[in-house]
Amino acid sequence: MEKRKVYKEYHLNLFMKKELMFKLDKKFQGDVFTKLLVSSGGSIKASKILGIPASSIRGYKNLYFKVVPKNLLEKMIKLGIFNKEALIHHKREIFDKSEIMIKNLNKGREKRKEYFKMLKKKIPPLREVMSKNYINLELWFKAYKNLVNSNFRKLEVNNKKDYLILKYNNFTKNGYKNFKVKIPKKIYLDNDFFYFFGLWCGDRAGGKRFGVCNQNKNIINFADYFLKKYGQKTERILYITKGMTLPKVSYDKKFVIDKEIKGWVLSIHSSNGVFTSFFYYLQSGLSEFLRIIPNKFPFFAGLFDAEGNVSLYNKSLRWACKNDNLIKIYSKNLRELSLFDGYDGSSILSYNIKMFYEKVLPYMKQNDKINGIKFLYKGEGTLPKGFIQVLKSIKKSPNKTSKEIAKDLKKNKVYSEIGLLKKFGFIDQDNYPPTYKINEKGIKSLGV
Repeated sequence: MEKRKVYKEYHLNLFMKKELMFKLDKKFQGDVFTKLLVSSGGSIKASKILGIPASSIRGYKNLYFKVVPKNLLEKMIKLGIFNKEALIHHKREIFDKSEIMIKNLNKGREKRKEYFKMLKKKIPPLREVMSKNYINLELWFKAYKNLVNSNFRKLEVNNKKDYLILKYNNFTKNGYKNFKVKIPKKIYLDNDFFYFFGLWCGDRAGGKRFGVCNQNKNIINFADYFLKKYGQKTERILYITKGMTLPKVSYDKKFVIDKEIKGWVLSIHSSNGVFTSFFYYLQSGLSEFLRIIPNKFPFFAGLFDAEGNVSLYNKSLRWACKNDNLIKIYSKNLRELSLFDGYDGSSILSYNIKMFYEKVLPYMKQNDKINGIKFLYKGEGTLPKGFIQVLKSIKKSPNKTSKEIAKDLKKNKVYSEIGLLKKFGFIDQDNYPPTYKINEKGIKSLGV
């Protein structure tokens, strides 16, 4: 008896919740709405009593609507059409209205996802849009535009001689915004493009911004040149951590970020989501792209300027990468170029300094990395800071061993620095165990 009381109270307490929807026994739902129509004198009068359209009442009666809102059922109970006990007895399920909405939204999202998946399959593979001299971006766009057009977003295309002018609106955090962008009909397969694509693969701007993020002036200027070469209107946004001195770089907007790690970066880009989507399309076919293009060295130069590191201490060059798929693609192609010697868990390694110097370096833009490679290969360029410290220590106190030099500089070891300084003729070696003294070339390199 007590269990029945608790069960009854639980169901009666459901009436305290808002936005409930009841799925009822079909016969019961039809009967109670029929009774409502009879007692009120028809659907028009019943609609005024319940405050809903007459067509909705007929929909509930004829079971077109599968669930009934709690507030309608409460009104019908007050009218004496049925009581709470009858409702509890004939209910099949109870839903929160928000749950139904979420369920319907999820169904809609799944259908939309499947629809777009089908459209994506119609986009031609990379080999069909690439010729010997250029990429036919217009051909790609004919298939891609179906992904942009939808019930809430319409795309207007104005066909010019060398460009497509696109007008569309899209939802942003500030509501719908109108966009007008330009994309070229062709992208030429030249070294500028190969380099920029490699740079973009490593340092692309976020979201739908088409461009790159970097600090280096040469790279920023090249990105500006490349974007304008293909008709893009560029914007520069500086991201800088709080308390940092502003760098000497021009920008249109500035965002101050409160982070423990201090730093800054400049995003140079155009607000062109379509162009960005095209580059993601290129990256999705990266294996095919690298197989087709006639010169891979500019691509890997751009990637190195974005993600590369010159290690003077183990005499290696490294492309940082942690994406398993990209590691496989980059490694395969670098191996074909005689520039792959392994992967250390965070970077692809190459010890072939000669090949890199002759084939990749000519396309690079990043000053410090260029200087590091020149020094590593030929001892040219400005001496890196750590090497200057070693030279100064030897100049101050000649004929010291490497251990004594390391102790003087409070370092664990200086074998790599001494090895390169000796190899390129900045210091001379005497005696055994070896001691070192600076020579005329070393003194000149210190500016003395």
